Amino acid sequence: MPRKPKRPYHRKEVDQQMNELMDVVVRCWKENEKPTISGIAEELELSPAKVRKLLVTAGVRDRTVYYYSEVAAKVLSLYQSHVSLQEIQKQTGLSAKSVQGYLPYSKIVYGLGSISAEAERIRLFRLRESALVELREHLKAEDISEYLWRAVIAFEGYTFTTNGRGKDKTGAISFRYSVSRSTGASGRHFKGTVVQGFGNELFIEGKYKSVSRSTVDLALQNALEVQKREGYVSGPRKLCVPGVRSNLYSMFLRFGVISDSKTDNPDSKANSLE
Repeated sequence: MPRKPKRPYHRKEVDQQMNELMDVVVRCWKENEKPTISGIAEELELSPAKVRKLLVTAGVRDRTVYYYSEVAAKVLSLYQSHVSLQEIQKQTGLSAKSVQGYLPYSKIVYGLGSISAEAERIRLFRLRESALVELREHLKAEDISEYLWRAVIAFEGYTFTTNGRGKDKTGAISFRYSVSRSTGASGRHFKGTVVQGFGNELFIEGKYKSVSRSTVDLALQNALEVQKREGYVSGPRKLCVPGVRSNLYSMFLRFGVISDSKTDNPDSKANSLE
């Protein structure tokens, strides 16, 4: 008699988790005007190879094409024609590992730790998505400070990249930040609404600098005024705050509350999440 599985629902959990993860990857892919594998990988903290494989798998599941390249199309076509892996290698000149990278997942076996990791990625993505929707809905409200800080908290640990200079983005720097923890209104005597469990300062990793919530509020107000007047915010200097304007500028761009060119309207970003 076969041994009774210790977790009879494990397969169902894995399938559900994988479908949810594919949905998140596809959504990120579709919401970007010019999506890239590396960009989505950075957004979701996944490897580029896994992002590509998830897009290929989702395409087979949904009977459409999300990620396209001549190599990917040829490998998938041969695979769906029941051509052997060895023959696909011969016809494409790819290694066995490379061929597997262009094929959809056929059997996914995750341990409990992996399931938890994927669940956390999905949870964090949805939390950040929700925070941005609320922020964009309150851009003209009196309580914008609270929703801005909730978005800042949601993106704690996220990897941002400063714009750099020129078309080649010379000098662009990646950074993360953490938010102070507190039960009171700490953070340079901030007197506004406190987000329970959090203080009112963020700390940029590697810079050894703290940024007060008041500074973040001021920078956004300055940026929104420029956005309204000129239609876009051309660079960090427009924020009119010292020291960390490049960091805050990249954060506001990611939040979708300002744009860095006349052709990029943040209102369209807000609509894409509704």
